Amino acid sequence: MKLFHESLERMTLTVKRGGILSLIVLSIGACEFLTGVHIPDQVSVEIGSSDVSNVTVVQSYHFLMIPNPECPDDPSCPSVVYLVNSDTSSMTLPFERTYPFTERHQFFLETYPPEGEEATLTMRIMIDEDEWYNDFRKLLPADEDGDQETFQFVYQFGEIVNN
Repeated sequence: MKLFHESLERMTLTVKRGGILSLIVLSIGACEFLTGVHIPDQVSVEIGSSDVSNVTVVQSYHFLMIPNPECPDDPSCPSVVYLVNSDTSSMTLPFERTYPFTERHQFFLETYPPEGEEATLTMRIMIDEDEWYNDFRKLLPADEDGDQETFQFVYQFGEIVNN
């Protein structure tokens, strides 16, 4: 009985030292095990082109999907992405980057060639080890209304919306 009591005291000491972290890890792992739903860790992006050497990349971890003001009562009308926070940068090609997910588990990426240039771009998106997007196409310069053809990838945990 004394041996059991000493063993229990050691286990209690171990739990006190690392119990909170262990409990959190165990809870996350147990949730995934019980639900069968994998919560992704990262998203990897690859962009390339033989026509241009750089592209504009708009990236966001925080956005809202709002009804399209042109057809707010039509459920078949696609939603509009409203970027709450975003980063816009000119990136040299080929472009490869891995982004960790934040607690929101959202990811938005849009890319297009330099202003006034026509270019065929390729874009591939991996979420963890799974390919979610792989496309190539010729993107034309902005028209007289200022509308620019782009590649756009929108991800919210559990669903995907591409334009």
